Amino acid sequence: MINKALFTSNKEDWETPQDFYDRLNAKYHFEWDLAASDGNAKCGHYFTSDDNSLEQDWERLSGNLFLNPPYGRELKLWVKKASETQLKHDQFFSDADSVKD
Repeated sequence: MINKALFTSNKEDWETPQDFYDRLNAKYHFEWDLAASDGNAKCGHYFTSDDNSLEQDWERLSGNLFLNPPYGRELKLWVKKASETQLKHDQFFSDADSVKD
């Protein structure tokens, strides 16, 4: 019997494990956490749900960008925005799901 709980969740915001983030940050030196809360922000600059990161102009941000988006029905909106964001020539964007260890 398959446990149905494996395929559902009432929670959409999962914090990035600190060790995983630290290894990425050691290489990319992130300035912005694009989907954070006051309690789990990984960077000094961050957007919370109150800031509505999807409505922010990510192209105007300086420094490297980190994103671990909320999972759920709106995930496609986050992926679309990330793919359409034009980065500066020396800027790096990391989506926690797209990084291979």
